[in-house]
Amino acid sequence: MSSYNRNPYQYKKKNNTSKRVLLYSIIILCCVFMWFVGKRINNAPENSQIISPEPTSPVITPTPQRVLIPKATLEIDGIKYVVPGTQDARTASASLDTLEAGFGKGSVAYFNFETPPDSYNITLYRDSEEIFTGKTSVIMSHDIPADGEYQGVCQALWNQGEFTGSANYYFTLLADFPPQPVISATETDPGELIVLKIKHHNPEETVKIETDLDFKPNIFRYKDEHIILLPVSYYNKYDNVYSFKLIIGDETFSYAIKVNDKEFVTQHLTIDPKIAAETRNDKSAQEVKEKIDPLRPVCDDAAYWEGGFIMPVEGGRVREYDFGKRRHVNGSPTSYRHNGLDIGHDYGVPVMASNSGRVLIADYMIGTGNTVIIEHGFGLKTWYYHMEELNVNTGDMVTKGDVIGKVGSTGFSTGPHLHFSASVNEVYINPITLINEGIPLITSE
Repeated sequence: MSSYNRNPYQYKKKNNTSKRVLLYSIIILCCVFMWFVGKRINNAPENSQIISPEPTSPVITPTPQRVLIPKATLEIDGIKYVVPGTQDARTASASLDTLEAGFGKGSVAYFNFETPPDSYNITLYRDSEEIFTGKTSVIMSHDIPADGEYQGVCQALWNQGEFTGSANYYFTLLADFPPQPVISATETDPGELIVLKIKHHNPEETVKIETDLDFKPNIFRYKDEHIILLPVSYYNKYDNVYSFKLIIGDETFSYAIKVNDKEFVTQHLTIDPKIAAETRNDKSAQEVKEKIDPLRPVCDDAAYWEGGFIMPVEGGRVREYDFGKRRHVNGSPTSYRHNGLDIGHDYGVPVMASNSGRVLIADYMIGTGNTVIIEHGFGLKTWYYHMEELNVNTGDMVTKGDVIGKVGSTGFSTGPHLHFSASVNEVYINPITLINEGIPLITSE
């Protein structure tokens, strides 16, 4: 039988079988291909770059949680103030918009921390000047020198725990203390200096001073305090009690000052009658009245002195009893008080300024010869007589130790020496005490 006579149904069935085989082959090849590709991907090195399709939505990265700065409180007199901490560095001496807290007599301020730091340091400023600093979390009333506004910062450091690092806590203290006067002595020898110092005195408060010591005191601003120089004259009666009253605002402070008995030497001095006549006369007295007396009450309101006072001549012969002795000249029944020390030395030896100050006069006087008077501030003066020559002029500013002249024997003098005196206004004080002990409560500290 010819092939052209085959059954059409059989041919169609054969043709469908071939299509199925082809379809299955394609599916198998696709599966093999996908298996091969997947195997290569799984075996690829970790650092191989794999290009992934872009996500259809953004990837959200979790934000790490910030650890809060430990809280702190500033406690003053039982009142607690919350002080926020910051890691920002500011200029603590600048005007800051920070916590303000009052601070007065007996106050104590201390920081309490939510988490105790490993170390801390407090610094106080006033008008851009550092007043106090210390590795402490406590501020005592004696750490603050005067009334006023103080900017402060407490720097704390944590080395371990939830928060590590440093934090700053800024605050402002408004200090207001009541006046606190302190007197250097209530019993003294005649010719000595008493000083009264007032701490925390508000310049707006009125101050009145009453005393029967025959001296009108003045009050001066010195650093963060006020001081009053109160000289006790050798003319004040011994074994007598003098009063001193200080009235500040509505408060009154009273002191009783006892003057001890002190024996002063009596000297009978013999001098060439010609020299006495030429130097102790009406013309000399008139010169003192015109040139010297106007200088006695001078009180510069600035303290020029620097530390302690020095002896104006090195290696001189000094007799401490010279000060205040009663001197009779050439057998005279009347005497006068010797207001200083006679320091014996050779002609031409340098004479130095006992301390820094302003030269009120540098001139030749009939009675005292070449004379220099230096105002050291607040009415405290030193006097230098009988010099051979002068090295300064009236109005000069001198520094402690500057040479102001040379030892001589000009004026009312029996030989080469320096007469050296000290006074507060018109009252002479013992220069030996001034040099050895300084100004009470001031240079003696």
